[in-house]
Amino acid sequence: MSQPTDRHKLLESPGLRSIEDLFAEIPAELRHERPLRLPGPLAESDLAVRLLELASPNTDLDEALCFIGGGVYDHYVPAIVDAIAASAGAGPVTHASPQPILQAVFELQGLFASLAALDAAAAPFPSAPLALAEAIRVAARATGRTEAVVARSANPRYRAIAATLLGPAIAFREAGYHGGATRPGDAERLLSDQAACLVVEHPNYFGCLEDVSALAALAHSHGAKLIVKVDPIALGVLAPPGQAGADIAVADAQPLGSRPAYGGSLGLLACRADLTHLLPGWRVERAGDGFQAVGAAAEGVRADAVVRPVAYLAAVGPGGLTRAASLSTALAQATQRAITSIEGFDLRFRAPFFKEFAVEAKAGPEEVSEALLESNILGALALQPDYPEMDHCLLFAATESRTSADIELLRHTLELMADTAVGGDFELDSDDG
Repeated sequence: MSQPTDRHKLLESPGLRSIEDLFAEIPAELRHERPLRLPGPLAESDLAVRLLELASPNTDLDEALCFIGGGVYDHYVPAIVDAIAASAGAGPVTHASPQPILQAVFELQGLFASLAALDAAAAPFPSAPLALAEAIRVAARATGRTEAVVARSANPRYRAIAATLLGPAIAFREAGYHGGATRPGDAERLLSDQAACLVVEHPNYFGCLEDVSALAALAHSHGAKLIVKVDPIALGVLAPPGQAGADIAVADAQPLGSRPAYGGSLGLLACRADLTHLLPGWRVERAGDGFQAVGAAAEGVRADAVVRPVAYLAAVGPGGLTRAASLSTALAQATQRAITSIEGFDLRFRAPFFKEFAVEAKAGPEEVSEALLESNILGALALQPDYPEMDHCLLFAATESRTSADIELLRHTLELMADTAVGGDFELDSDDG
C-alpha cells in the first residue's frame, strides 16, 4: 500500500489522479490541515510499560467482586476447562477442522438438546442474539406467519438485535410484564392469526421465573410456537423448556466455562423433531467412524469457544451443574436479603427469582455504582435506560463464585453509602411494564 506503484493502481481504478482527490467532497473548512500531534515512536519495552500505565485505572474480575449480570455472569471456570480450551486454539471452526473439533461441535449439539429436553440442535452460532433471531425465523417458516410476540421482560439487547436482523420481514410485538413476569393477558391480545411465535426468557432479564407451561399452552392455542431463551446453568434446577412445552430453546453458552469478556459466548439452539428440517446454518453429523459438517459453517465460531461448554459439562457433570445452580440461587437470595435490609433499598418484584433480582433504591444508579466501585465491587446495573418506567431500579446478580464475605462487603458498602446519602421521600413505583 505504501509503494508508489501500489498507490497508483488503487487510484487508477476509480479514475483518480492523487490521494487528495479522495477527499474532494469534503469542504476545505472541515479538513484538518496541520499534522496530527502524536508522540514519537517507542521501543517495544517502553511501549509495553506505557500500555500498562494506560490500563492501570481499569479493573477486572481477578481484582473486583462481581455482582453484576444482565446476561453475562461470573460463574466459576474449572482449571481443566482453560487447559483444554488452550489446546484447541482460537482458530475458526470450518468443514476442514480436525476431527476432535468437529466431534466437540457434535457433542455440544447433543448436550444442549439433552439439557433443553428437545430432539435436535443446530451447530453453535457466533452469538446468542443471532441464535434467537434464527429461532424466530424457524417459527415463521414453520407457520407461514410474519409476526413475533416478544416478552418485554426478555433481554433488551436480544430483542433489539433480533428485530434489526429480521425486520421488516417479521414484525415484532412486545408483551408487557406484571410483577416481574410476562403478563399472559398482554401476550394473548397480541397473538393474532399472523403470530408465528411467542418469545420469552426464563429466567427473564429481571431474574424472575416465567410460567413456561402456561405460556406454551397459550401460544399453541393460537397456532404459534413458543421460543424460550434459557440460562443453561438454571437447567440444573429448573424444568427444561422442552418438558414445559417449548418448541425451540435458545441459550448463551457463556455461563458454561467462559468468563465474562466483551459480552456473551456462542449461541445455542435446539428444537422439536418436527422443526428439525428447518434448522438454520450447519450441523455436524456422524460419518462412519468420524464426523462431518453439513451445510455452510458459520463464520466467527472459534474452536476454543466450542470446546469450553463441552469441557465444562464433562468436568462438573450433572451433579456439578445442579450444585452450581443451587449455590447461585442460595447466594443470590442471601445477597437480596442483605441489600434489602438497608433503609432505602427495596425488592422491586416479589416473583421467585434464580440468581438475579431487581432492587429499587433511594439513591441514583450512578451513585450506587460509584460507591461500589470505590470498594472494588462491580454491581448495580441500571434498568431505566431500557425500561423508562424503572427509574432508580438496579439489577444485581450472584453466582456460586461469591462468598458470604463478599456479600457482607457489598452490604457494608451500601450501608455506608445510605448513611451518608441525602435525599427526598422514597416510594415504590408501579411494577407494570
